[in-house]
Amino acid sequence: MLWEELRVGERLPPAFWLGVALKSLLALLLLLPLFLPDLEQFDGKGMNWRVLVYPLAAVIVPLLWRATGSQPPYPYLADNLIVLPAISDVLWNTLDAYERVGWWDDVNHLVNSMVFAAVIGLWASRYPLSATVRLGLALGLGMTLQVLWELGEYMVFIANATDVPDAYQDTIGDLTLDLVGSLLGAAFALYATTETVSEAEPALATRTAE
Repeated sequence: MLWEELRVGERLPPAFWLGVALKSLLALLLLLPLFLPDLEQFDGKGMNWRVLVYPLAAVIVPLLWRATGSQPPYPYLADNLIVLPAISDVLWNTLDAYERVGWWDDVNHLVNSMVFAAVIGLWASRYPLSATVRLGLALGLGMTLQVLWELGEYMVFIANATDVPDAYQDTIGDLTLDLVGSLLGAAFALYATTETVSEAEPALATRTAE
């Protein structure tokens, strides 16, 4: 049974209920652009694309976990972390923070890239991979996601704009922050899972020998 696989001991852990709260908050935030599309802070922000894409953050880890055999324990930390960038982006757009606080976009790039790389690193720790490989995967795939994000921003905000004199400089700055954030997130995941991976290695070696 699914509920049994999600339990730690005999009960669902606090991380499960935190995930429910985060995903419920994301759903509520995504309803705002649908029911209040004329709010000024949503104008020109590509909220329709966000409404279509951001729900993936709530289901990607559960789907991957199921597709890879539901190996215990359930990756609650990765599941909850991956929802945060979507929540943050919609929330700060709703509060118009990007327009009101000039440095907020930079903070968002740094923190979100850390989250993406950390989630990838945490997921990679579930497999018998060396620390170097896990670090490389987290850094490489994390940066790939951020480059794809920049391409999406270009298509939505810049490609058809007539007045974007600082677009190139802004993009280079964003990518620099993405690289730093991805490195920090990958390092965090490596540090957070080193003990867990070390404990799992003897069992993996035994199973391989058998």
